[in-house]
Amino acid sequence: MCCNAHQSQGYYSTSSGKNQGGICMKKYKYEVSYRASLGRGSDGKYHYKRFTGHSNTSEQKALEDAKRQAERWKATHDIPNQDAGMRLSEAYKGYISMKEHILSPSTIRGYEQLRRNNLQKLMPMRIADITQQDVQRAINEEAQTHSPKSLRNMHGLLAAVLKMYRPDLVLHTTLPLRMPPELHIPDNSEIEQLLSYLKDTKPELFKAVLLAAFGSLRRSEIAALTSDDIDGSIVHVHKAMVPDKTHHYIIKEKTKSEAGVRDVTLPNEVIAYLFPADGSHRIVCMTPHKITKNFRIALERAEIPHFRFHDLRHYQASILHALGVPDKYIMERGGWKTDSTLKNIYQHTMSDKRKSVEDQICNYFSDTFKEL
Repeated sequence: MCCNAHQSQGYYSTSSGKNQGGICMKKYKYEVSYRASLGRGSDGKYHYKRFTGHSNTSEQKALEDAKRQAERWKATHDIPNQDAGMRLSEAYKGYISMKEHILSPSTIRGYEQLRRNNLQKLMPMRIADITQQDVQRAINEEAQTHSPKSLRNMHGLLAAVLKMYRPDLVLHTTLPLRMPPELHIPDNSEIEQLLSYLKDTKPELFKAVLLAAFGSLRRSEIAALTSDDIDGSIVHVHKAMVPDKTHHYIIKEKTKSEAGVRDVTLPNEVIAYLFPADGSHRIVCMTPHKITKNFRIALERAEIPHFRFHDLRHYQASILHALGVPDKYIMERGGWKTDSTLKNIYQHTMSDKRKSVEDQICNYFSDTFKEL
């Protein structure tokens, strides 16, 4: 739906009052044209009707007037809609099918899981019968057992499906506030302890940790890396190993995002450890799942406090930030499209760096106090 607003230059005919041949000529300052969606008709095409609202106060008031006209009109007319009898579960299937070759396999797999497992009270309903109240109740019920992030994923997919098959329903659902994640960014001593443990005992995982901590590569990027992707001290990151909708790993010839395609320069000492001694093609012969599993076990055996493999990327970002490297370069090296992740990382700076900064602050104010 859309609207076009402009100051009215003409007159608006009304049915009240008599003037100039039975027409009441009233001039309005604002006139808004509003196109309302009537859904998809039996011909398979989406149909729209335009309404014009007026106000002497503001464009917003004129728009509200046009919307009221549209709602009154739709309430008194039988609008043929090809999708009106479709169940929400069928709409989900149709939406996912139309996106199957556009979105990543892991995204499609996630959509299928949401369709099967969540908002189950809404799934049997006809999409024409679903109201904002129904959606709010369903989200409220899911909130008892799911995190705010999961709820936003559920609602985001639902809104996208309804926008495709029921464009007249615009959701304004109240969702829980986002909870900032509790990150543990490993410090230098933990990284050194981990690498010392892995170097002679777990060579494949050792290489994976090097690539994540020093090169900011993701698990999927590490698992897809081959010797052809390394040119001197430069690692070309341009593909990823991801599970498809049947949970089988495939190599996707592009990374998580456009920003993920990048070249990362590593020290020659690190590069020397990456090439397989047996001449095999892959740099790290592990799947992303196996990297996660083995990493968790390695932390336990090395007696290091638990943190995620992904936090190794955050470790590198924190180090670069402490070295005064501009955020733009940190984002490019890590394959981040926006700086939101970096800001979150900076709020959870490494404990040893935080203590050093706090000591500097205390010493400064202590010296100031002594001079009083």
